[in-house]
Formats: sequence, structure tokens, C-alpha cells
Amino acid sequence: MRRIFATLLVLTIPSLLASGCEESKSATPLSPSIAGPIAGVEISEPGAVSPVDARIASDQQPIKLIVNNASSNGVRPLSYRFEIAAVSDFSNVLYSKNVSTPGDGQTSLLLEQSLDPGGSERIYYWRAKAYDGANDGDFTPPMKFTVFRPVTIGRPGAISPPPNSTTSTTKPVLEVQNAPVSGPAGSMRVLFQLATNSAMANPLLSPDVPVGPNGQTAYQVPNDLTPSTVYYWRARAFDTAGHTGDFSDVFAFTTPAAATGGGGGGGGGGNTPISSPNDQIDMKSVVIEYGADIRSWTVDSTITSVTRNGTTFCTNHTKAGQWPVLPFLGDPSVQVEGNQWFFANIGGTWYGGANEWLRPGQTCKDVGGNIGADNFRGAPHLSQWTPHSGEVLGIAVSTPARAGQQGTAERSNIVLFTWP
Repeated sequence: MRRIFATLLVLTIPSLLASGCEESKSATPLSPSIAGPIAGVEISEPGAVSPVDARIASDQQPIKLIVNNASSNGVRPLSYRFEIAAVSDFSNVLYSKNVSTPGDGQTSLLLEQSLDPGGSERIYYWRAKAYDGANDGDFTPPMKFTVFRPVTIGRPGAISPPPNSTTSTTKPVLEVQNAPVSGPAGSMRVLFQLATNSAMANPLLSPDVPVGPNGQTAYQVPNDLTPSTVYYWRARAFDTAGHTGDFSDVFAFTTPAAATGGGGGGGGGGNTPISSPNDQIDMKSVVIEYGADIRSWTVDSTITSVTRNGTTFCTNHTKAGQWPVLPFLGDPSVQVEGNQWFFANIGGTWYGGANEWLRPGQTCKDVGGNIGADNFRGAPHLSQWTPHSGEVLGIAVSTPARAGQQGTAERSNIVLFTWP
């Protein structure tokens, strides 16, 4: 009997000790080693404050997540857990962090790194919950925000006319260096403004044109401006999605004095440059870099159309097939009638060069893929130049002039042509 009692005593003591430990833990709920939920403790959801359905520019980071503090009927202090995911069910959690020191009324978490906007924009979801180390509250409902890559558009830079210069024509070409653009911009355009005052009040012209390739955009003033007059101009870039850059600086230029050349032709025998009333470039300010100096030649033909199809360039004029025919460089088996001419505005100066030879009645020629290098070898400026889409050129034809004057000194008027 005594042996049985001793055995029961041995079995009972561990049970009593275990019971005593459980009573000690539940009696001290602030113990950091407490195990399992405390019965009867309820923790509410935090209240999401920010960001909620917000759009956040990628350069306005890092992002701060803010919640209104949760409440608890327990005595243990609350901590908070924040999570960010790529999907609303949080099956792909990208980031999580605990905040053990709540704020006064609100608790926030400033992310340590920026979130990727992707190519244009990306949606993220976040949530938070409170917990006390023994009991957990529920997560807030998923909150959404979007990180987007902003579009920034800089200012164009002036190319032509150079600031405070005098133009060679009363129909100048306004040309700018394209504005720098970052972000997912729409189709870009450039707005030009021309005025008679530096404040740009009541502009005379406010056209906008598609942005040109190769870093430059040009606009040809369509009607003659008043000679010997100061004009002011500026430009800015914008896209079709509603993003607009700032205006460039305001630039001034002066138009040339009124032309004194008369009639529909003239010249021919002298060396004084003349400008026909039909010339759209003032020939007195042109620099001839390749071929004979045709600036004083008789203007007796009129350009009727200029077209380009690939590398084929056509210059139709009223004297096609009527100018005197000459042997090509002394070869009587090859007859030529004239040359096509290109005029390029480079750094504010018009440079001209005689291009391909024209046979009798011929108006179209293959000018190659690189007009400057292919056709004006050795010319200081033209050999380095190839027209880009949107660039405004001067076009003419003349009697044979590429290898110097041969035969009569006749030319067409000069017209402006926008390279397609």
C-alpha cells in the first residue's frame, strides 16, 4: 500500500508543476515568452490613410505608408506589419516589414527603396495589421496605388536664324535643336511663335509642326516679312498626350533690306549677284561652294514642281528641253543641258552647290543616299551635310555649271522645298 501511494505521488508532482507554470504565464501577459493567443484579447484593423488610389511619380519616392492605429482590449503593446504585393490577393508579396514603435494616433513606414514603374506605370497593393506578439488583428483590405514614370520635356535650342543675326531672306527658316524628352511621351510636335516684340505679345505666327528627325525641327515662314525689321521668335515642344515643355529663350533677327534687283532676269554678263522676284532665297547672301557662281546668271526659267521619291529627285521647270545642249565634259557622245542645284542653310548661312547633270529635257536624277558626301566632295560645308526630314532646302536648275560655266549663263528661280 505504501509503495502504491509513493508511485501516485511521483506521478502527481509533474502535473502540479505543469499546472503551476501555465498559471504563471497567463497571470503575467506582458512576458515576452508568452506562448499562444491570450483568450479574450481582440485587436482591431488599422485604418489605411495613405496612399489610397494614388498616382505617385517615380521621382517622388520613397513612398510612405500610413495607417490610423488599431485598438486592443489587451495589455500588451501593439506592433504593425506592412506588406506590399504585385497582386491584390498578396500571393506575390514583394516587400514586408514590421514596425515595433507605433506613432501617436498614426503609424507610418517609409520604404527604404524606390518601386519600379516599369515601362510606363505599375500598380501596387499594400496592407497592414496590428499584433501584440500573442494575438494578431486582421489585415486592412488591400489598398492600391500606381507608380508612374513622368514625362519631362526640356527647352529647344536655337539653330537658325542665329541670335541677333540678319537673315538672307524675308522668308527665313526657323530651326531649333529638339528639346530633350524623358518618359513615355506621345507623338512630339514643336510650336513656333514669331512676333514684333520681345514680350511675344500678339504673335504674328503660331504654327506647330511634327518634330523633325536627327535632332532638329524647322519651320519655313510662308510669307515675306517686312525688310530691315527686327523680329522675335521662340519655340517649345509638346506631345499629343498633353505634356508641354517650357518655351525656349526669345531670339531676335533682322530681315534684309529690300531687294534692288529688277525684272525677271538680268545678269549673265556681270559678276554682281542678283535676286529674281521669284527667288525664295536672297542670292546676294548665298555662298557658292561647288560649281560656277550662278548668282549673277540670267533667270529665265521657273520651277513648276519639286518632288522626291526615295533617292530620285525631280525638278520640273519651264525651260526643260529648251536650253542649249553641250557635250558632257567635251564628249560629243553624251549631251547635257544643265545641273540640279541644292542650297542648304548651315549655321545661318546658305551654301549652294551644283549637283547632278541633266540630259536634254531630263528633270529627274538619282541623287544617292547621302547627298553631301556623294555629290559635293571637297566642299567645306556641303560635303558634311545631308538633308533630314523636315529640313527646308533651296532648289534650282541651271545650264551646265558643275565643272564651271559651260555655254550660256542661265538659271531658274530658287524655290524652298521641305525634305520629306
